[in-house]
Amino acid sequence: MRIEARGLVKTFPAPPFSGGSPLRALDGISLEAGPGVTGLEGPNGSGKTTLFKTLAGILEADGGAVLADGATTSSSRLRELAAYCPANPRSFYFRLSPAENLRFFGALAGLPAGLALERAAALAGRLGLARADLDRRFDRLSEGNMQKVSLIRAFSRGAPLLLLDEPFRGLDAEACRGLLDLIAETGREAAVLVSSHSPELLRKAAGRIIRLENGRAGGTP
Repeated sequence: MRIEARGLVKTFPAPPFSGGSPLRALDGISLEAGPGVTGLEGPNGSGKTTLFKTLAGILEADGGAVLADGATTSSSRLRELAAYCPANPRSFYFRLSPAENLRFFGALAGLPAGLALERAAALAGRLGLARADLDRRFDRLSEGNMQKVSLIRAFSRGAPLLLLDEPFRGLDAEACRGLLDLIAETGREAAVLVSSHSPELLRKAAGRIIRLENGRAGGTP
């Protein structure tokens, strides 16, 4: 898949009674990616997460358009096309086990329960997550293992657009190697966008890097 952002604008209003100004998180950003792996780098507040959420169909842009394989695409269609791994695990049900979470989110994506668990077990092995950890309560996992479950959820979709926001966060060296292999394999057919504050890992993951500054794409460093 080829994904294209054209002049995307996203502004968040100031909190009520704060006296602050609206935040323009995306300021007419344009970029193209895929098939293959594209890295996004930039300081905190540069717009990376807002861009990911817009491309995933979670946020509606205030202006501009997203094209998938040359066709203008709605947010609802992006939610079908994209698998998104956020930079934190807040979207999981903490009292359920990873296996239960993955079965639930797999069902939302149209995966039969058996297939969701089969993919989860295979991906857990690739990322160094013990089988026993799939059956623990989610809130009893370490930060790194929570991240592995989040990655498993994203990769198990087999989506044509994979969005990985700070995917190396909390991972040990073995898991980073496994993740780099998974990213490379997925990028052979899908459009993969990866962000990271680690220049070394980002350059290992992606052959092309785009820098974001103040909600704009600043080019390839």
